[in-house]
Amino acid sequence: MTTPPAISPPAGDRVPSVDVFRALTILGMIFVNELGQGFLRDVPAWLRHAPADVSAMTVADLVFPAFLFIVGLAIPLALDRRRAQGWPRHRVLRHIVGRTFGLLVLGVFTVNLHALDPAATGLSRPVFELLLYAGVILVLNRYPDAQGWRRVLWLAVRGLGIVLLVLLARQYRGTTPDGPVWLRTQWWGVLGLIGWAYLVSSLAYLATRGTPAGLMGVLGLLVLLNIGDRCGALAAFQPVREYIFLGGHIGGHASLTVAGMLVAVLMGLGGARAGGGSAAAGAAARGGGVASVFLLGLGLAAAGWLLDPLHGISKVEATPTWCLYSAALCTGLFLLLYLLVDRRRWRAWARPLQPVGANPLLAYILPDIVYAGLAVAGVRWLEEHFIAGGVAVARAAVFAALMVALTAVGTRMRIRLAL
Repeated sequence: MTTPPAISPPAGDRVPSVDVFRALTILGMIFVNELGQGFLRDVPAWLRHAPADVSAMTVADLVFPAFLFIVGLAIPLALDRRRAQGWPRHRVLRHIVGRTFGLLVLGVFTVNLHALDPAATGLSRPVFELLLYAGVILVLNRYPDAQGWRRVLWLAVRGLGIVLLVLLARQYRGTTPDGPVWLRTQWWGVLGLIGWAYLVSSLAYLATRGTPAGLMGVLGLLVLLNIGDRCGALAAFQPVREYIFLGGHIGGHASLTVAGMLVAVLMGLGGARAGGGSAAAGAAARGGGVASVFLLGLGLAAAGWLLDPLHGISKVEATPTWCLYSAALCTGLFLLLYLLVDRRRWRAWARPLQPVGANPLLAYILPDIVYAGLAVAGVRWLEEHFIAGGVAVARAAVFAALMVALTAVGTRMRIRLAL
């Protein structure tokens, strides 16, 4: 799980609305995940995921696609910046593959936690989780630039984290109705699904050179892949489909990421390539792209409506209509944020969220760290108080705010995670 050198963009190249969208998405994911705790009851149905057998989507069903969409928004900025800095293509590809590998590994670890057998593993689940995230932090933390013995020290710390993760993987044993198991890919977990979407979308961006027409073509192909897999057209790829749901994981989720890339390119958020090589040109492109992005959102919604009779709306199944409706809603939400934050410069309200936007991976894993730490300490207070109805919703909002505060503390302590 090695990472390429972390390169921070110059302050003038940052797009505030992208950072705010990312922060709100992470905040929403923490809130929704907290409401999904098994010990909470009487939570409004519209704040929980819709059942797989019901053609519907809720507020909770929009959070994960927003995560995929923001990944897509960021890809043109990140890849164009690296190309502008002189990275050769093979180094860019190595960065993409390395980041994908890290996301897949994290996804496989986390998706197997529920099946962990404490007796066979020799560790309780909370202890295993704390060690897992300790290893993740050691490996993925952005250490200060250094030379000499300090550089050796940071490399040794990162190496220690890798060793810890390897030992945990070796030690893991799970239990299922079919018997004992080792780490399995299963559905890859949230981070793993993001990894597959990131890989497909990044390669598509390089292959199309980030052109709107090319990305629109890729988006159409992914929607067709999603439909075709459900119609049996990909039966010949059954050995692959046993590990990857080609229709949903690739065709569905990657279509959301590609939609985010398309919005970024239409608005000139891709730095040197989309903006013509200058900050002024980028700003002009952003202004001219508002109408195009608005029409794109309408087109995505219309396509989702037309395809609804085929497979309905389902987040669990990643149906084409769910993907297209989600992409349309995310497009509209981002456009609104762009107009408020970048055009009108209403940014003061979002300042408390800055640490989450800058350090999203830490914010994402902090809730699990908190609950694992409380379990190790034998504290069950959170599982016994504020667990029903509107009080539970308020509790989730407060918990999400606390995670924002903890992310700020961790960031000040120089815990900044980057894949």
